[in-house]
Amino acid sequence: MNRSLKAVVATLTVITLGVFLAPASSARPTWDRSPVHVTRQVTPIPKTVDLRVGQHPNYDRVVIDLRGPIPGYDVRYVKRLQYEGSGETVPLKGTRFIQIGVTTAVAHNGHGDSVYRGPELEQYAMPALRGAAFTGDFEGTVSFGLALSRFKSFRVFELTGPNRLVIDLHH
Repeated sequence: MNRSLKAVVATLTVITLGVFLAPASSARPTWDRSPVHVTRQVTPIPKTVDLRVGQHPNYDRVVIDLRGPIPGYDVRYVKRLQYEGSGETVPLKGTRFIQIGVTTAVAHNGHGDSVYRGPELEQYAMPALRGAAFTGDFEGTVSFGLALSRFKSFRVFELTGPNRLVIDLHH
């Protein structure tokens, strides 16, 4: 093989390995509307301690703070938001809804006391984000619901130091 062909093959090999061996955290750093599902078993079981929101020039950001390793998660559009366990409808105002499940995780300590300090149910007037709710700490899944102004693209990624799950909602 000549040098240029070897260089092309080497480059394609690196790109292919980068795609197939990429960590789960890079599973969806681009804007899209499809569900994001990451499966990960971690020990010790992390605690979900907060949810924060912020408005940026082109997107609204939701940050879920974790104490411990980053577990698996599922982020997807749903027709309506429900409280885990009871199945009752979450009273958030919006036209579209995103459900977030963080699994396996808890929002309580060993005594059963809540360690979650974020909003339980909050309405916002941001371009994309209209509300956020803590919807459950049930059977190893901590769940949240987001109310949106319309059907928006979103991206999901992880940050460390401290560990956080980030959901950006495009304006």
